[in-house]
Amino acid sequence: MHSSRAEDITPREVKKRRRIHMANARDGCGASIPYEMIIEVLQWLPVKSIFRFRAVCRSWEALLSSDEFRCLHMAAAKDARRRAPPPKLLYISPTTTFDSTAVYSCSFSPSSSSSRPRDRGDLLFTIDGARGNCVEVVTPVPCHGLTLLYDAVGAAFYICNAATRAATRLPASTEERASRSAAGLGFDARTDEYKVVRLINGLSYQKDMVRCEVYTPGGRFGDRWRPPAGGVPSSLHQFVYAAVTNAELNKLPPVFANGCLHWLMRPASFITTPSVAIVSFSVAEETFTCLRSPPFWVPGAPPNRYGLSKEQLVEMDDQLCLVRDTRNTILYVNVLEIWKLPDYSSGDWLLSHRINLSSHLARDLRESEILRVIGCFGITSRSPRKKIVITTSKHKIFDKYQKMVHTYDPRSEALETILSITETHSTPYYGPPSSRFSFIQDTLAPVHKTDEEIALSSELAKVTGEILLHLPAKAVIHSKFVCKQWFRLIESDKFIQSYFQHKNMDKRLKVMLVVKGTGQLGFSFAPLNKCLQEAPSNSRLLDTKVVCSKPCHGLNLVSTETYDYLCNPCTGYHMFYSLGPSLLQRMPKAEEHAFTVGNKNIGLTFDPLTQQHVMVAIFYRRKDFKSRQYDLRCTLRWCDSRDRPQLSSVPPLPVNDMPPAYVEGMLYWMSEPRLGPSCEWNIVSFNLATRIFDVVTCPSWFCKME
Repeated sequence: MHSSRAEDITPREVKKRRRIHMANARDGCGASIPYEMIIEVLQWLPVKSIFRFRAVCRSWEALLSSDEFRCLHMAAAKDARRRAPPPKLLYISPTTTFDSTAVYSCSFSPSSSSSRPRDRGDLLFTIDGARGNCVEVVTPVPCHGLTLLYDAVGAAFYICNAATRAATRLPASTEERASRSAAGLGFDARTDEYKVVRLINGLSYQKDMVRCEVYTPGGRFGDRWRPPAGGVPSSLHQFVYAAVTNAELNKLPPVFANGCLHWLMRPASFITTPSVAIVSFSVAEETFTCLRSPPFWVPGAPPNRYGLSKEQLVEMDDQLCLVRDTRNTILYVNVLEIWKLPDYSSGDWLLSHRINLSSHLARDLRESEILRVIGCFGITSRSPRKKIVITTSKHKIFDKYQKMVHTYDPRSEALETILSITETHSTPYYGPPSSRFSFIQDTLAPVHKTDEEIALSSELAKVTGEILLHLPAKAVIHSKFVCKQWFRLIESDKFIQSYFQHKNMDKRLKVMLVVKGTGQLGFSFAPLNKCLQEAPSNSRLLDTKVVCSKPCHGLNLVSTETYDYLCNPCTGYHMFYSLGPSLLQRMPKAEEHAFTVGNKNIGLTFDPLTQQHVMVAIFYRRKDFKSRQYDLRCTLRWCDSRDRPQLSSVPPLPVNDMPPAYVEGMLYWMSEPRLGPSCEWNIVSFNLATRIFDVVTCPSWFCKME
């Protein structure tokens, strides 16, 4: 009996819709070859060729862009008889602009030009708005063709398909503030829906210790996060809490395998080692359960509470696997073990691979600080071409890390280094750097745009945005209340950036004065020309002494003796900050200075990584010009954070009363030659990126104090 390969894998409803679509498409192109035969050929082509063939004619463009063809192509991609293109590595890297992330591809074959590993890949596309230094790959193995990324600064998730170069940002969560969280991407085969599942550890004052939320891109629930159908059972709260803690502290995202997302727990989170090791979430049923611990975990034994987690989960050969790194845990044993769980019902783990790390070839693996297995590739699991992909990370200096990608052949025990790059990571709490590597699957898996993204990309939104760019800032603020669509447009990061660039094209400076105000601030901003024309010659412009900084990325810092105000003179936006009683220590005034308010010298800078303004304040607790003795403190305060000011290292030299100057992320003060051991003028600099003070020597004709 004759049957084509396409018919063997095509669902019945897809066949029916295909016939309808073919009839419509046939009318637009006078092709001599039947469309049924054309589709038989096209569905087996790689994605790159599909995109090229869309330019043949309009009917082909409509056909190859349809959901029906996408389903056929994805079904064909799963067929074992399809000759898939060579596997490729995906990795992300920050761009020079700090507010975008570049996505690269790299071949797993060794470099042909030299015996050394590659130091760069091929650029695929960039994701605007994702701050590169803080972006991590959540899914080392793509979930049915899609990869989940997370921007730790913006607390935003991105879904991308590297084969089609499509990406979208997911809507923000409506959850309250969380202590920790961990998210993963899964696929519901029954409904053909992707789901992003996020586990959350609540704060001490919140009602629920753990929570869960689910987002379905393009699903029937709309653009919102929702609780799962089954909820989080109270009996599993302690296990979920431990799994989330381990995932965030050790950068171990959940792994999708066998229709479930899996989070690994760490025994150190418990008094004694538990009998279960993994929290499992069924993507289809939206219910939780736990899986048995591997045989090398002894239930009831006291756990090891020191160092980073030495176990990780990974999906290999369509099975859930657990990787055990024995370095620094078992004396004189440098082995990487890979255990697999073939049967969920029995819960028995089987040792699949042992990789010896003591050999000379495995030196890079043995000496690395962080070692991760991200998956494997090959024709089949039994093929001699099967190779295991291992990534390593080693700290170099400051926030620089050397990252390498290796392939290991289990049959020949050959180890090859494919890629070696040096990356910058901005990780809080000195934690391990996040993963930036994954695979590329050649598939037409859809990346659904959010409702907001669709609305902002419409022609009406583009025209509205162009009009708003020419309005004054206050008029734009008032326009937010016209309708919800305008509010989303004006609040979007893209419009804010475009407005800033448009208003600063001519670089014309607007001089404004800080004068008396009628509101709660006690001051306001007024154009210089208006003040000179309207203010009487004998009038007082201010009742309270203030010091105003120069603009720093659109905002000014106005300081009084007790408060600091972050202001936007154009829109009227302001936010005030209290210093607190510990910093408001009154000091006998040694002298009166025009730029002195209290005992502080404060400057405003900008953090390009977090896209936040930061106040750097130096407080004098003692200042004696006779004995040249002084005592000072320094604090940092992120203006968008609710946290208190953080104590920082103090400058190596005392600074005078003049406010600092801000230049490209650096603050510069003049030193005070009447204090401390040095009698010369110097410049004290502060680099926010490294949080380090330094001294810049003044020219010889200037440095001597007169």
